[in-house]
Amino acid sequence: MKDTSSPKRLKETHISPQENAGARTVTADGEKLAVYIHFPYCKSRCPYCDFFRGLLPKNFHEDELIQRYLSDIDYFARLYPQPQAVKSVFFGGGTPSLLSPQAIELVLNEMQKKFRLDDDTEISLEANPNTFEREKSLAFHTAGINRLSLGVQALQADDLKKLGRTHSLDDALAAMELGAKTFPKFSVDLIYARPNQQWDTWQKEIDLALQFDLSHISLYELSIEEGTPYWRKNIQPMNEEDALSLYNDTVSYLRSKGFSRYEVSNFAKSPSHQSVHNLTYWRGGDYIGIGEGAHGRLRLNGQIFATLDGRIDEALTPEERAEELVLMGLRIEEGLQEKRFYPACGLHLFDFLSKKVTKRLAQLDLLCYDDANIKLTDKGFTLLDEIILELVS
Repeated sequence: MKDTSSPKRLKETHISPQENAGARTVTADGEKLAVYIHFPYCKSRCPYCDFFRGLLPKNFHEDELIQRYLSDIDYFARLYPQPQAVKSVFFGGGTPSLLSPQAIELVLNEMQKKFRLDDDTEISLEANPNTFEREKSLAFHTAGINRLSLGVQALQADDLKKLGRTHSLDDALAAMELGAKTFPKFSVDLIYARPNQQWDTWQKEIDLALQFDLSHISLYELSIEEGTPYWRKNIQPMNEEDALSLYNDTVSYLRSKGFSRYEVSNFAKSPSHQSVHNLTYWRGGDYIGIGEGAHGRLRLNGQIFATLDGRIDEALTPEERAEELVLMGLRIEEGLQEKRFYPACGLHLFDFLSKKVTKRLAQLDLLCYDDANIKLTDKGFTLLDEIILELVS
C-alpha cells in the first residue's frame, strides 16, 4: 500500500490570512496544534526513495538551519493572539538525527517560549541506525525527544544491501535495543513486498523486531517510483497479488501478537502508543511546517490555509480541503467522522460524498457507514486508492 500521508504540494501564491474573505467559515474549536520540523539532508541516498533532496553537505552549517527554524517558529507564533497549545512536534526528513542534540534542545526551547508545550506533548525524532549511538541517543532524550521512529527497513543482511541501506543488521539490532531502553515511545519502520520476499522470512523479521518489546510498528510496501535509482535500473516490484497476500497475512499476524492496525501502514499495541502527530494529518487537524519544503494546514480567521516553506502559502476552498480529508481519513480504521470533517472544511460529510456511491461500495462490503461516519472494511483497505478515487470523482 503506497503511503500517501502528505497532501499534494500547492502552488506558491503567498497570500495573507486576511485575504480571500469569501471562503467558507471553519473553526479549529480550540484544538491543539501539531508542528512538523523538516531536516532536508541524508547521509546517503536509498535507491527506492523519492523523497530524497540531498546529501548532508561537507560544509554544513547547523546554526544557519537552526536560525531558519527559529524564524519560522516566530512567524507562525505571531499569527495567533495568544500562545497556541501544541500536541506534537515531529522532527522529520531527511535524517534529522544528523542534527546535534544541542540544536534539538534550542528549537524546543524556542517552541516553548512562543507556543505552549505540555508534559504530554509528543516530541518525535526520525533516526537511522547509521546515525545513532548511545551517547547521542541519551542526549536526544535529555533534550526533550520522547518518541523515536527508527528507519530499520529490513532485518535481513542481504536485503539491507539490496535496499541500499548503509547500516548492518548488527547496527539495526543495537539501535533497536538502545531505542527501546531510552525512549518512552519507540517505533520501527520496515519495508515489505521486496523482490522475491517470502512469508516465512518476513515473519521471522517481524518476530525479531517484536523481541524488542515494540508498542508501535510501521510497515510500508516497496514501490518503484519514477526517477529513483531503482526505477532507472528497472527493478521490478512484487506483483500486486503476492503483495496483497503478504499484506493481509501481516495484518492477521500482528493482530495475533496484540497489535491493532489503526492506519493502513501503522500498528500499535494500544491507543496510547499511536502516533499523535500522524493522526493529526489523518484526522484533518491543524499543523504547521517549519523549514524549507515543509507544508502545513491551518484554520485561521474562519478560513483554511496551506503553509509551505515556513509561511502562509494560499487559501484552500472547502472542496479542496474536503478532498484531502477523504484521502487522509479513509486511511485510518476509525474512518471519516462528521464531528471532525465539518469543522475542518466547512462541508458536511455526505454533502461532499455521494450517498449513492457510498451505498454501492457498502453493498460490496468495502466500507460501512451511518449518517455521520464512514470507514473501510478489511476488504476495503486492500482497495484503498480505488475507493478514494470513486468517492471523490
